[in-house]
Amino acid sequence: MDLREPSPENRGEIADNRLAEAHARWYAGCIVLSAGRMNPAVSLLVTDTAPREMSVCPALGVLRSSRWFSGLSASALAQLAANASIHSFGPGQQVELGGRWLGAVMLVVRGCVCAVRRTDSSRELTLETFRAGDLLMDALVNPDNDPSSDSLVAAETSVLLLFPREEFSAVTRTCPEVALALARDFERRLSRVKALAWGLATSDVEGRLYRLLLAMACDEGEVGAEGTIIAHFPTQRDLAGRIGACRETVSRIVADLARQGFLTLRGRRLTLMPGFFAAARVAEAGY
Repeated sequence: MDLREPSPENRGEIADNRLAEAHARWYAGCIVLSAGRMNPAVSLLVTDTAPREMSVCPALGVLRSSRWFSGLSASALAQLAANASIHSFGPGQQVELGGRWLGAVMLVVRGCVCAVRRTDSSRELTLETFRAGDLLMDALVNPDNDPSSDSLVAAETSVLLLFPREEFSAVTRTCPEVALALARDFERRLSRVKALAWGLATSDVEGRLYRLLLAMACDEGEVGAEGTIIAHFPTQRDLAGRIGACRETVSRIVADLARQGFLTLRGRRLTLMPGFFAAARVAEAGY
């Protein structure tokens, strides 16, 4: 056994390892508890949080590894972590914020959260999908907006890191890099809206779905003996949100394509058959 006093560098590494282990234990407990006790049909109102020891605060580790905050100083990270709070949501659970968390900025630590709007006929339309690493900050730039018809719903077991609006605004004022990253993200989201508007004007739902599947096959697909395989295929709700359609319509089209032998879907694994690409070319030529 080595009983020598560790060097300052080693002490720092040991401390980081212990912190990482604490984060891992916390997340494991969080997911187990959420899976066992949460009712997916009930929304969770986040109003306050209990005090935490900063030495084992999971928020600090999340901030250090986030592309949004990795450039902040140690003191700025500690200050932001001290005012943040982590919450877990079960699949189908609606995210509601109240008290000091009203209008909070949210970072998706893990999982997937959808911005959903219900139509007059009670159908759900997914407007946007936020995945691990994404930041939800609309309330930061437009605090007076109250989209009462919209809601946030966890598509799967998800962990969110919440920041009070005032504290996060202070970070953007003192750290231009964070403000610039926010502007770039808004530009990315605006580009997606423009592309969606173009698709709505130039093709029907089936045509837009063809285009999305072709793009996914090009970006994520692996050609195999049976066809082009997309290993982690999105949910039908996610697909509907990407092409501006209702989930029921997407489900019907996917089922029709499967019956025609153009694709197979097993769990989250999608295989596009050669016939699909021929059909997609014919559909594209018709627009």
